Amino acid sequence: MTEPMRLGDPIPVHLRQKPRLQLGELLIEKGLITPTQLGEALTERREHGGLLGEALVRLGFVFEDELARTLAEQAGVPFVNLDANSVDRYAAGTLPRSLGESLPALPVRFAREGGLVVAVADPTDETLLPQLQTAISCPIVLMVAAASSIRNIWRSFPAVA
Repeated sequence: MTEPMRLGDPIPVHLRQKPRLQLGELLIEKGLITPTQLGEALTERREHGGLLGEALVRLGFVFEDELARTLAEQAGVPFVNLDANSVDRYAAGTLPRSLGESLPALPVRFAREGGLVVAVADPTDETLLPQLQTAISCPIVLMVAAASSIRNIWRSFPAVA
C-alpha cells in the first residue's frame, strides 16, 4: 500500500494516459474485494447506474478511502488525505465552486514550479482534465482524494454572493 502524500511533499507526477489494470481486477489483486463481490457490484451498477467504485462503496464492499487509494494507484498519481492536510483557500478559489463540487475536484495548493495541484475523486474520468484545463487555464498536477472529503471541504467554505 502506498503512503499518503502530504501537501508539502515534492510535486506529484502527472496523470498516465491508460490505467494498467481495470479497477475491479486491481481491487481483487489487492485483496479488498472478492470476484463474487465484483459481480454483485457490476449488477448493482447496471441496475442503478453510476460508477463501479460508487457501487462497491454503496454495497459496503470497500471504504471510500480504500477506493480512492486504489484509483490513485491505478492512474499512477499520489493519494492525498484531505482530512489530514490543509487546503490553500486561494488555490481553491481558482476553480468555480459549482464545477469543483460536481466533478468532484479541489485545487489544494499552488505548485512551486507554477500551476496548481488539484485533488480529484476519479482520475480515470476522461472528461475531467479538459474541464479543469478550461476552467483553470494553467498547468495542473493531479492527486486523488476521497470524493466525500472533496465535497466536505467545498461545503466548509463560505458561499460567495
